[in-house]
Amino acid sequence: MANLESAIYCRVSTDEQAAEGFSIRAQEQKLKEYANVKDWSIYGIYMDEGISGKNIVERPAINRMIDDIKAGRVKNVIVFKLDRLTRSVADLVFLIDLFKQNQCDFNSLTESIDTSTASGRMFIKIIGIFAEFERENIGERVRVGRERKAREGYTVAGNNVSYGYDRVYGERVQTINEVEAQRVKMMFDMYVNQGMSLAAICKSFNMQNIPTKKGGLWNAAILRGILTNCNVMGNVRYCIDNAERYFESEGKHEPIISEELYNAAQILIEKNARTAPSKKPAEHNYFVNFLYCAICGKKYKPQNAVYHTKQGKSISYAFNCITRHLRGNCNAKRITAGKVEKALIEYFSKYADTFTSDNETAALLETEKQNALIQLQNYQEQLKNYNDKEKEIMNLYVKGKIDFDSYRGLKEQLDSDREYIKKEVEKLAVNDDETPITLNREEIVTSFQENWQGLTDSEKRLFLTNYIKKITVSNEPIEGSNFGNTKIVDVEFNSY
Repeated sequence: MANLESAIYCRVSTDEQAAEGFSIRAQEQKLKEYANVKDWSIYGIYMDEGISGKNIVERPAINRMIDDIKAGRVKNVIVFKLDRLTRSVADLVFLIDLFKQNQCDFNSLTESIDTSTASGRMFIKIIGIFAEFERENIGERVRVGRERKAREGYTVAGNNVSYGYDRVYGERVQTINEVEAQRVKMMFDMYVNQGMSLAAICKSFNMQNIPTKKGGLWNAAILRGILTNCNVMGNVRYCIDNAERYFESEGKHEPIISEELYNAAQILIEKNARTAPSKKPAEHNYFVNFLYCAICGKKYKPQNAVYHTKQGKSISYAFNCITRHLRGNCNAKRITAGKVEKALIEYFSKYADTFTSDNETAALLETEKQNALIQLQNYQEQLKNYNDKEKEIMNLYVKGKIDFDSYRGLKEQLDSDREYIKKEVEKLAVNDDETPITLNREEIVTSFQENWQGLTDSEKRLFLTNYIKKITVSNEPIEGSNFGNTKIVDVEFNSY
């Protein structure tokens, strides 16, 4: 290590100098003598006089030294004592990492730390352990801080502010961007009330030269992200990539749309994801992805036929059981969309006889409500017991009857149980407060009978998407015909 370009760093605060006689000149002299004994060249002497060691931000001399280390001018740092360098563990970790990255040795006269020796290198390894611990602590503190902010209703979005909002740097509450907010309202109206697909809305926005938040073109993924972002109805969300840690809480910001409209969009998005075909069907083929075979239970696959007549091109919209089509081991006959529609009309005309009476339905709902109320009361009692239990184990710890590890284990278990109960209470509270925005089965069937014939093809598909999950079809063979006698075996409604 001879002839290393060394930096002597000295620091003393006024209080330390008065109390302990830590003369900064005495530090300098001792370190110069030490460098001379070691035959080290002194590049520079850096002194922070009358400055606290709690951080390195407000210390000009140490920052000049850091710049010289980064520039390669200093290859060895000498201090009188470790706490002269810093009193902060985080800053010590930063400086040791800095020395290592720039091949700069480090020496402390009082503690006999010399990183060119085996014991000095062992010290660096120990510091490395503390560094890892500190980094994990920092990460944990950041995570806890962000989670607390979200629970309190403040945005944690950083620079990625939700569409419809702006956030001034340093502000914790996002504010409405009036232009974008109007477009958010348009999106929800087009999707929920007008029955437009994500692709159709994107096409409309792109044709109007309406940019995304980042100035690009719209696509289904970006639009779906906005439609499923609870920010627009006044909530904030946390940890969207981790289902176990995800939660939503009431935000401090103003909502753009109502909770009812937002929830209606979520229902549609879920249903559309379930019923949307991989390839968009022709507008007239509104039964695609709703039909299932009564024989094998598999879906019917659209198989349209094009005919050329004197009047021009004609398309026959039809379906084949996918099992028959791919494997040939189902004897279900091919069916046409026209026969399915006729059979569905006939099925619903007979369906009214199976309805539960209004009184029975009301009684059932009242029973469910009472059961939910009892469950809610039980949960609230459990929460009270958990709070009492927490006080009890705290008293045991304070009185020395249990050690800290036992206390922490019991506390963590209580917190886990309490969090589960709180989530269940929230579910019950939401279900109790929800205002139904959907039709019951009787209303769906009545609406079908009254309106179906007058709907356009796109409106028919929207009706099916909103209210029907699955139509099971049988096609009894007719001798000498490729087609059969089409019947609806069962209709499964969407559950709300």
